[in-house]
Order: sequence, then structure tokens, then C-alpha cells
Amino acid sequence: MKTEFLILNEARNVTLTAYIQPVEGEFPNIPKRPAILILPGGGYSFCSDREADPVAAPYLKAGYQVFILRYSVGADAAWPNPLDDYEQAMETIKANAGEWHVYTDKIAVIGFSAGGHLAGAAAALSKNKPAAAILGYPAVMGENIHMCLESAPDIPSAVDGDTCPCFIFTARDDNVTPVRNVILMADALDRYGISFEIHIYAYGPHGYSTGDPSVLAPDTRICSRAGHWVEDSLAWLKDMLGGFGAGNMTEPVCPRMVGK
Repeated sequence: MKTEFLILNEARNVTLTAYIQPVEGEFPNIPKRPAILILPGGGYSFCSDREADPVAAPYLKAGYQVFILRYSVGADAAWPNPLDDYEQAMETIKANAGEWHVYTDKIAVIGFSAGGHLAGAAAALSKNKPAAAILGYPAVMGENIHMCLESAPDIPSAVDGDTCPCFIFTARDDNVTPVRNVILMADALDRYGISFEIHIYAYGPHGYSTGDPSVLAPDTRICSRAGHWVEDSLAWLKDMLGGFGAGNMTEPVCPRMVGK
């Protein structure tokens, strides 16, 4: 695997880290790979390290090319700067798809908290829509995200028939992004017939990332199943995107896929 670090916007300190796995050769059944773009949370004031590399690991293990976008935050976060950063990251991935061995129609996005808001914006509002979006304890309601970034759009009201399929997870008692965020998002997706899967775990803290003890504070009160979203999201992505190796399923199961 090789790692590349790109500066997308020096003035706003926007960067893209690329983890590129080999194809062919010792991987004869894999001419290209699907990709996932990670958008860490942090209330649009910073990008969380706990929601960056620890999240990248299971997707790399599953065979994805993985990218981490550190988008505009703090004084630079005024909307639409973060969405513009996302657009630039997607355009960069697609422009380098040959060198990075990426299926351009199989690029998903995953975001957490404020990054979940940005992933929701990518799903509903972007020009370069992902093929699928994973939203972790996302702050998608206007009244909720406006506490972090007043100019940020309400995502459920932006959902329409062109929104990509979404996988959503949270804890019922999240005291930072109330569970109503994901309920409203799911309701909006259902209203337009967009494929989605939602997991609301019994209890857990906001910002629990993968749920692994390595990313949690000691004595964290968290549901034993809260970390299952990782495995479930990988299975869901296979349903949405199809397989990516020769001899595997190459067509998505889900009929509502961008680029169908």
C-alpha cells in the first residue's frame, strides 16, 4: 500500500490523504477497487483524528481504496466551503482514478457528526454525488447543525429523488445530535423512495467512531452492538455497489444507484 498526501487548498488547510492498495499482480482478480472518502467530525471547528485513520482501517481490510478529507473548519468553515472541499476531493479522486485504480462509479462517502452533515450534503446537494453515503450520528437538522455552523443547510429538507442511497447509524441517547436527526433524515429518504438502512443502538456516547476500546474513553457507557455498524455498512455497500473483483458480482443489487 502507498500513501499520498495532497494539499487541496493551502489557505484553508484542506488536505486529502490517499491510502492506495495494489491491484493485479498478487491480486489477479482485482483490476480496480471501490473507494470510500472519509469526512471526520468535529463540529466544523476541527477534524477528529478518532474518525479518520481508525475508520480507514476496516475499509482498507475489506479491499477499498481509502481517502480522508480534512475540510475547511473554524474560521474557514462558512458554507459552502466544506461542500466545495468535498467536490474538489471527489474531482481529484476521479481525475486520478487510473493511477489510483478506482472504479469511478463505486465511490462512497462516510461522515461523522458534522462530517455526517457534510456527507448528507454530498448525498443530496453535490454535483459529484457519491454512489452511496454512510452517516454516523449525523447533525443533519438545521436547528442542530446551526449551533456549529449557522450557514449550513438543513439536509432532510434538501433530499430529493436524486439523493444517493444512505446508511445511517446513531445511539438513541446521543446528547449532542439527538436521535431525531436520523429519524427526520430517514423519513425524507423514504418520502422520495431512496434506498436506506438505519441503525439506532440502545445507548452510547456521541462521537464513538468505530466503537472499539482504542478510540473510547475509559468506562465509556456504550451498547455492546454499537460497533456493529462497521460490519453492517460493509455488507450494505456490497449490496449497493456490487462486487469489484473478477468473478465476483459486478452489478449492484440496489436499483437506485447513482450512475445506473
